[in-house]
Amino acid sequence: MPKRELVALVAIPIVVAVIVLLPAWVLLVVLGAAVTVAADELLAMARGAGIACGRWLPLVCLVGLMTASWSLGLVGFTWAAVATVMVIPTVQLAHPDRPAGSLTGAAVGTFSVLFLGVMAVCIGWIRLWPDEGFAVRMVLLYLATIWIGDSGAYYVGRRFGRRRMSPRISPNKTWEGLAAGMVTAVGAAAILKVILGIDLRWPELAAVAVMIAVATPIGDLVESQFKRDTRVKDSSGLLPGHGGLLDRTDSLLYAAPPVLAYLLLVGLVP
Repeated sequence: MPKRELVALVAIPIVVAVIVLLPAWVLLVVLGAAVTVAADELLAMARGAGIACGRWLPLVCLVGLMTASWSLGLVGFTWAAVATVMVIPTVQLAHPDRPAGSLTGAAVGTFSVLFLGVMAVCIGWIRLWPDEGFAVRMVLLYLATIWIGDSGAYYVGRRFGRRRMSPRISPNKTWEGLAAGMVTAVGAAAILKVILGIDLRWPELAAVAVMIAVATPIGDLVESQFKRDTRVKDSSGLLPGHGGLLDRTDSLLYAAPPVLAYLLLVGLVP
């Protein structure tokens, strides 16, 4: 069995068990740890490209952002984001090479926290839904739709893909794969709605599935452009056949803000 499928075969049941069987805080700890490692990989990519962005301060700010947001809600997120934007550029003053590189160092450090932090916070907020049963089912729907849609896009795109979405950034991404991903994502969401008994109307379900299907490859392309810019193939070698955690979480995270925003817009969040 290829390493890609083997890792997924092991990881997916563990994630599902954590979501279904354990309290919400356990998933938040796992999610927070994964995103922190992904941010460390992103910062390492930047440092490898010659950007003096530091390591520990952005990671501390990221952990603080997630913790404050999940424990205190929007107020905690606001204060943690403000602290990040103020602290990271200020600490740049102590670097011996400053002012040279101060703008890029502060920008990359701050961006790494807010870019990954905002998306992780949104997934956590979905899991912290006031209705515990709905929260668990919604997170399962979200992740399973991504996994199934991404698999459909990957296998169809690899076999039948001809028209490349972004040849310079990710030559393997094709419009045929995107179409297949949308079809499989909507189909998976429809099946999961019935199996899990999710309280979403069919138009709302379709909207969520399409958002996920579109946002997933965009998230992958966004991370791919960072890798191209920093001249790395994978964010790390942590996961055999998959690269690093940043490589695996980019698509999982990217759809969370629009999905949460949509649920708020249609009034599904109390």
